[in-house]
Amino acid sequence: MNRSLSFEKAVVRHPARGFSPERLAMLKNIFETVWDEAAIPLEADGDRDALATKILVTSETIESEMMLVLAAMQTAMDGRR
Repeated sequence: MNRSLSFEKAVVRHPARGFSPERLAMLKNIFETVWDEAAIPLEADGDRDALATKILVTSETIESEMMLVLAAMQTAMDGRR
């Protein structure tokens, strides 16, 4: 499964689907960047789903891209422990 599909599946499952195309593109970029930085293996489905979900949920209340990146990195690191 590729990274884009992982994020897109999470978007479909997420109840608040009212994200603008620009916002979704930014969130997808955060997902892919954090995935790369945290070196999450492709077969780590649970970690990947948790990361995508965290980004989507957090983005409902936090506008700052940097804060979203930090929250996503924390989630990725928590999954590595």
